[in-house]
Amino acid sequence: MRRYLLRPMLPARASRYAGDDLPGAIHLGAYADLGGGEELVGVVSFLPQTENGAVSSRVYQLQGMVTLPAVRNEGIGARLVHHGITMLRERDAEKIWCNGRTPAAPFYERLGFVRVGEEFITPGTGPHYRFVRSLDS
Repeated sequence: MRRYLLRPMLPARASRYAGDDLPGAIHLGAYADLGGGEELVGVVSFLPQTENGAVSSRVYQLQGMVTLPAVRNEGIGARLVHHGITMLRERDAEKIWCNGRTPAAPFYERLGFVRVGEEFITPGTGPHYRFVRSLDS
């Protein structure tokens, strides 16, 4: 899903993130029956790393958030993120952050993330903002 929906113009290896295999990484998927049986319709990863790339058990990066177009705006992505946040709180994590695509800003803001800094361009994937959310509450 990452490759075909998030990074279709990049090589397959670009769909793997540096923190995917870190101890403590969380990878979640959502399944739904779209008429041909259960299939993967959404994914998200939570990687134990700070904005500077340091490994951390208290700060996690949300990365690779995507749902199939057929199920967008049905709340599946939000449920994936909420489930991940619940798991992170159980691990006593303090903060979650992500580089979210500019068109997805309303999605992240509805989930309690705050936009930080100016818009920036990520080569191959376009305009993004940094989003941060405290896990205190």
